[in-house]
Amino acid sequence: MGVKRRMSIKLSIGTAIYNIEEELLRENIESTVRQLTDETELLLIDDCSTNNSGEICREYAASDSRVRYINMGQNGGLSRVRNRTIDEAAGKWIFFADGDDLLSDHFVETALKFCDSEYDIIIHDRLKFIDKKQEEQPCQITELRELPREAGRQLSISCLCLDPSIGKRFSLPSTAFYHAAWGAIYRKDFLTKNGLRFPDGQKKAQDSVFNTRAYYYAENIAYLPYVMYYYRNNPQGITRRYSKDLVPVLQSLIGHLRVCMDEYYSGDEDVEERYLNHRVMSLLVDSMRLNVFHRDNPNDKEKRKKDFLDIIGSEPYKSALEHFDAKKYDRPEWHLPATLMRKKKFNTLDWIMRKDKRFIMFCGADKRLITMFGKKAK
Repeated sequence: MGVKRRMSIKLSIGTAIYNIEEELLRENIESTVRQLTDETELLLIDDCSTNNSGEICREYAASDSRVRYINMGQNGGLSRVRNRTIDEAAGKWIFFADGDDLLSDHFVETALKFCDSEYDIIIHDRLKFIDKKQEEQPCQITELRELPREAGRQLSISCLCLDPSIGKRFSLPSTAFYHAAWGAIYRKDFLTKNGLRFPDGQKKAQDSVFNTRAYYYAENIAYLPYVMYYYRNNPQGITRRYSKDLVPVLQSLIGHLRVCMDEYYSGDEDVEERYLNHRVMSLLVDSMRLNVFHRDNPNDKEKRKKDFLDIIGSEPYKSALEHFDAKKYDRPEWHLPATLMRKKKFNTLDWIMRKDKRFIMFCGADKRLITMFGKKAK
């Protein structure tokens, strides 16, 4: 890419790729390529795929000078791919995409409307889809909604603590999923000035750590009430399948979040309470849902019960259970698991969480079940 071409780039879209199914990858790339202009570029960053993802990316890069293929050289995980995006991007603005999702058909033209603004972060809407995204209309919005000055710190706390109620303070709907890297567009010099990087080696929730820092430093944030991104709700995705090494991965995440807590919010009792009641409890439920009680866990019942007791007896999970306040937690499907974990009702949890239908039936049900199972479960 020539120097003149690089200097004229306003928007860099960095797509993270690793062993994506050909049909999904082509759909993703083509949904972006057909929108590209001379002021935009697409970075296809391959984390050393072992299928044909790399060849597909090379094919598109060879046919369009606005597309660059970058092979990481050594598999290093999503954080390294995201950080490489920051290093390689020529644009004033950066957008982080995943290779199996889709951009809005009007993503580029909409983003370019606002690329001359001096906001640090522009939050936008996203929707989930399974097979086909909804029909779209071009964005008619001409002005962004500027968030108040204190929004940055509060959204940082939301990313740290996984507290969705904070976004509502600024009239951000649930479609504005600012915790995720693909939930916003970032001004590159804001990221580089503040040394903002994704946590190297972290295998889960890298975005939460990154955005805890990004929103903390952001002085000017705007909201675009338009769906810019479509997240593929994959039934076999990482948020549903069994994860053998999930427990140490989540401990690593807790370490990164704890550093953020100590650095930015040390001594803040309200943040500490939110962190335990929301973030730590969610990680505890994930440990049970995707590891201990998952139907694909190959361990026998005795081993799984030992793992269960070890986890709920370790910090910070023990403190989270002791201080859990259901009245302050708006995830009602997790109230029952929290109650049963507090009472160490392994058999009941095993019966409920090994089957998706049971989990949905009981954990999404009437609050009366919390009392019933809490008292009677054996």
